[in-house]
Amino acid sequence: MKKYLFFIASLFVLLSSCKTYYTVENTKSSFNKIDKKLDGKGNSDIDNIIAPYKDKLSKKMNEVLGYSDGLSKKQPESTLGNWIADAIVDGAERISSMKVDFAIQNYGGVRIKDLAEGEITLGKIYELMPFNNYVVILKADGAVTKQLLDLMASRGGWPISKSVHYKIEGDKAVDIFINGEPFDENKTYIIALPDYIANGGDKCYFLKDAEKIDTDQVLIRDILAEEVQIAAKNGKHINAKIEGRVIK
Repeated sequence: MKKYLFFIASLFVLLSSCKTYYTVENTKSSFNKIDKKLDGKGNSDIDNIIAPYKDKLSKKMNEVLGYSDGLSKKQPESTLGNWIADAIVDGAERISSMKVDFAIQNYGGVRIKDLAEGEITLGKIYELMPFNNYVVILKADGAVTKQLLDLMASRGGWPISKSVHYKIEGDKAVDIFINGEPFDENKTYIIALPDYIANGGDKCYFLKDAEKIDTDQVLIRDILAEEVQIAAKNGKHINAKIEGRVIK
């Protein structure tokens, strides 16, 4: 029974993330009564109902979006984390048409340890980012920005985009540079991040009251998929390097 529930849930998530909306004008309903107990060998009635959706879902999830040179997740900095954070910046700027100072992704939100060399399917992007978190752009003053960087430092380092470099000293972020300039406590920074974090998740409660800019609830997962496709269209593979963004 679990496999059927998985296919139904996956199909629901996939369809709910699409950007095209339809209006139902006429409906026709039919009901199928299934009262046989499952014996672990499957059930032909359920199989027949599930089959069309299973086939469509499998075909969609196996769609090759592009290629990876091999990325991995580690702390305090990693190739996979660097790529994700940079992709969020690119996506947020496309959506908002505004300059973003930097982007972050909470470490626990990255759900696989490696994006292996070779083909990247849509299914792999779902494994990487299974939650329906969408990108949020917020304006944070210097104090809030420092509090965020300190929290990230205390957790061993989270993925952060290439415009930021800092050192972890104890549980604090020190020697911070943003866009090539020393961190300025009197400045307001534009940050792109998952809505889960922007709304106070993972102990980021201090972000809840920050001014947020509407991004039409574009999923981070969709941004990552689009980044893979853009690279493939330009004949490139997804790759990233360790750049000393976070030093421990």
